[in-house]
Amino acid sequence: MNNSKTLFPILLGLAVIFGIFLGLFFNFPHQAVALNEKSEREQKLRQIIDYIDYEYVDQVNTDSLLDQTISELLHHLDPHSTYIPEDQVSANEESIRGSFVGIGIEFKIYKDSLAVVQVMEGGPSEKAGILPGDRILRADSISLAGDQLNSELVVKTLKGKEGSSVKLHVFRPSEAAEKDITIRRAQVDLNSVSSAFLLNDSVGLIKLNKFTARSTQEVKLALRKLQNKGATSIIFDLRDNPGGLLSAAQDISDEFLPKGKMIVFTKSRDGSIEESYANHRGLFEKGKLVVLINRGSASASEIVAGALQDHKRASIIGRRSFGKGLVQEEITLKDGSKMRLTTQRYYTPLGRSIQRDYDSYDESYYFHGNTGSLQEDSTVLLPDSAEFKGPRHQGGILPDREVGYDTSGTTRLLYHLAMTVDLDESAFRYVDEHRKEFAQWEEDSFVKNWEVDSTVYQAFFGIPISKRIEEADSAQVLALKNRLKAFIAYNRYGTKGYQRVYAIDDPYVLEALRALNEMKEWNTAD
Repeated sequence: MNNSKTLFPILLGLAVIFGIFLGLFFNFPHQAVALNEKSEREQKLRQIIDYIDYEYVDQVNTDSLLDQTISELLHHLDPHSTYIPEDQVSANEESIRGSFVGIGIEFKIYKDSLAVVQVMEGGPSEKAGILPGDRILRADSISLAGDQLNSELVVKTLKGKEGSSVKLHVFRPSEAAEKDITIRRAQVDLNSVSSAFLLNDSVGLIKLNKFTARSTQEVKLALRKLQNKGATSIIFDLRDNPGGLLSAAQDISDEFLPKGKMIVFTKSRDGSIEESYANHRGLFEKGKLVVLINRGSASASEIVAGALQDHKRASIIGRRSFGKGLVQEEITLKDGSKMRLTTQRYYTPLGRSIQRDYDSYDESYYFHGNTGSLQEDSTVLLPDSAEFKGPRHQGGILPDREVGYDTSGTTRLLYHLAMTVDLDESAFRYVDEHRKEFAQWEEDSFVKNWEVDSTVYQAFFGIPISKRIEEADSAQVLALKNRLKAFIAYNRYGTKGYQRVYAIDDPYVLEALRALNEMKEWNTAD
């Protein structure tokens, strides 16, 4: 029997019934739910679940079924209202909090072994002496090698209670030696600022991946470091940033806007409006500013981009953003699970609602994003009047300057070769085989001086393809070289190394640099 076909009618029926009684289980913070636990309707729901539990023809886990039913119900409200089962709450809280308890490594499963790719700075593994390239063969009595190895087993084994210890049996290829290393688990920061570096003497770039409880402090620290190094202009990269905490978006916007400027306002179902304003002196209120966005930039990213665009504080460069203008409130249920329920819409300072229209909700519309032409996305003209209160377009933030798709074919060779090999795994193997050589290269020197040559082509693709690469169009070869170098940089120096190399010919960054050169001193709408 097809299990999905079997469960669908049950899920559908429970979704309808459960919708009636949903309020029974929710701990709403704003108002009490005035329903009697012994009401006839509640008893009907319990009776249905009991009948499924004891009488249904196949064995069914009704707890799991109930979770699926809740998810299905919320799914029909909008794409952003979600249910978080109790066993997933911890992982979700870690993501929002920006930290977790563990040993502090980035790893990959390579040839049936657990290979350390990066050791997180200041984390337990770094303090204990774990190095990139180490193979962790065993944790206490649990084997971490062989066919049964998977990411779920690794995470479950290496995470644990704060202060607890784990004894790792490690093989270090560079020394051809095995050793035991004991690590005490501790809080490890999940950096939302993945990199911050100077592109030249006066332009700094900050890449923010998400908006967590730590993001504001991370952005402020990055700004201070770049300013101390001489940065007078900033490129704030929010590409593929799906959002996060509304409060983080407000606080980060405050670092770029003068006191008193509106950042965002939200409106609830009853028409109540809450307004957020910049309320202190920000670290970068003056200075040229560019914000990078694409269709992966959503929610909190759009709040920041929208506020800076409305006040003409920054030039927005890239492609139309995702278009998520709804605010979710996290509600804790009695069993420890959680629900994120859409309770408000947010608007940019000039009253723009960037929310996509999905009255007839469609999965493909939600996940595949903008299907409009490049011409539709190419220009935005902001009104001079702050009285504007109507929708400007069909969702998302439109960039002031658009970065089009690659129509010249520059990256064609890269994409063709990427279909033949796993570039990241090949880069790890290359770095792993040349660790002594790379140990002599500092990150700055590598980014500026190390070059990809025919020996790298051969290591990645083999001799026959290597010869064909050398005969290819020079622009395509140059793009390929930079991408291979970026992959190698990641496996040697981490995310910042990758992004520093990638930025060299990144069309978004190049357009941002052109915009900064043409830009007059900052201004803000009155």
